[in-house]
Amino acid sequence: MKNDLWVEKYRPTTIKDVIGNEEAKTLFIEWLENKRPTKKAVLLYGPPGVGKTTLVNAAANEYKFRIVEMNASDTRSEKAVNRIANPATAFTGLDKFSSEIKGNMLFMDEVDGIAGNEDRGGVNAIMKIIENTRTPIIMAANDSDLEKLRPLKKLCLLIRFQQTRIPLIIMALKKICEQEHIKYEFEALEKIATNSQGDVRSAINDLQGLSEEGKTLTEQDTLAIGLRNKDISMYDTLKGYFATKNIAEAATLLNFSNVEYDDLLITIGDNMPRRHTNPDNLAEAYDYLSQADVFRGRIGTENWHLLKYVYNNLAQAAAVNPESYKPFEFISPPIRIITLFWTKNKRTMLTSICTKIGTQCHISKYEAKMIFVPYLRLMLQQKKKAPPLIEWLKLTPEEVTFLTSLKMF
Repeated sequence: MKNDLWVEKYRPTTIKDVIGNEEAKTLFIEWLENKRPTKKAVLLYGPPGVGKTTLVNAAANEYKFRIVEMNASDTRSEKAVNRIANPATAFTGLDKFSSEIKGNMLFMDEVDGIAGNEDRGGVNAIMKIIENTRTPIIMAANDSDLEKLRPLKKLCLLIRFQQTRIPLIIMALKKICEQEHIKYEFEALEKIATNSQGDVRSAINDLQGLSEEGKTLTEQDTLAIGLRNKDISMYDTLKGYFATKNIAEAATLLNFSNVEYDDLLITIGDNMPRRHTNPDNLAEAYDYLSQADVFRGRIGTENWHLLKYVYNNLAQAAAVNPESYKPFEFISPPIRIITLFWTKNKRTMLTSICTKIGTQCHISKYEAKMIFVPYLRLMLQQKKKAPPLIEWLKLTPEEVTFLTSLKMF
């Protein structure tokens, strides 16, 4: 398991192993154990990477709760909240009476991210569920001061998390180094911890990124690390990336951006032709970008020690002819994501057709798409042969129209 992401590998499984924020931990456990009259829900708030989610998972493990989770990737509309949260909070499962499971615990991460039309009615739905809940409801937020959370806060016990103290982070890094058999200078760990600004998760990620097997981690290795900006959005990342003056500047920006790796690769690729009008410069930048993509593929879900090579190649791509930079309008989100959104109905239609072909011909959907669909399209265009085929495959009029007008897929 040497190449696992360390922040997951060393995630605490017990409450006592969650470092820092002792007062917040005590308040949370008192609420969970119902040691005093309190509210039905709790809102944990504070900067990212300080242990909010880790504490919830550790407490669930220790007190034998099953976590039902809604996170930032889920739509939190009224309908979506009710579909997931109502069953989790309204009923008592049979396994509650076993010694293994005490019951459900509803955890809603990053509730401050509820926004936009897709999450319409989400806050009101959560409030109704809190009023009728029979199980613990826990929410986490980075920013509790948002206006939209004001009604929700009135129903919750608010528990504030502070940045984790630097000495505690250093102790955690030392423990990981011992487990991973990494030699280090104390000053290197101190620099990583200080740079994290109280964010344990980022400190562990930095440690893993800088460590190399058989090599002592020195303070010199940490010189490229600057103070972490935890709130660099996609727009700000692109703005800084394309305006960079050198490799070191680009590397620092990439190291401290929270944009998801794959989205960043795709979006940089989409915007590269707008950055470089010179074909030679564009070719050179794309060459570095393709190498970054190769290393991202080699990382998969385990080989995170290769992440440094992704960033190195991206930094070199950014530093191609910095003197030629002129401000331009960015393409975001990635073109590929936009294309997938607009072609969703077509892809759904094609999948339905291939499923019908596969069922009748006893082949996979992939074979149906690649081998049968082109011939089926031609046969349906011949009116005499079309009716038997339509009846045999049970194709709808919409599917027939789709196939006969199909040009490529």
